[in-house]
Amino acid sequence: MVGLLAIDAVLIVIFAMIGISSHDGNLDPTSIARVAIPFLIPYLILAAGIKPTRLIHNIFPMGVILWLSTVILGPILRAALFNDTSALAFILVTAGVLALLLIGRRIISTLVTRRKQTT
Repeated sequence: MVGLLAIDAVLIVIFAMIGISSHDGNLDPTSIARVAIPFLIPYLILAAGIKPTRLIHNIFPMGVILWLSTVILGPILRAALFNDTSALAFILVTAGVLALLLIGRRIISTLVTRRKQTT
């Protein structure tokens, strides 16, 4: 369980790195942290409160709740912590990329687990 939680956290950091590099930003640890932390905080707090077996593979409702909460609270924390604004385009791209990463990871882990159970 901790391993997949760590994978999700790494995926959020990768999301931050993709965003920074797509805007020709500096990929130094401070810049990465500044973008990733507002999204990691709500994800990790919510994930800590979810039963481990529901966190790992569950796409609906837990995976969707985690994803939506991260997408909604991330920009709010970004504004509160760093006084950074979030344009609608940023929020839409954030929603799409994090859906691909967080929900996609759950789909893949579910398929792998099912395949192992049938072999």
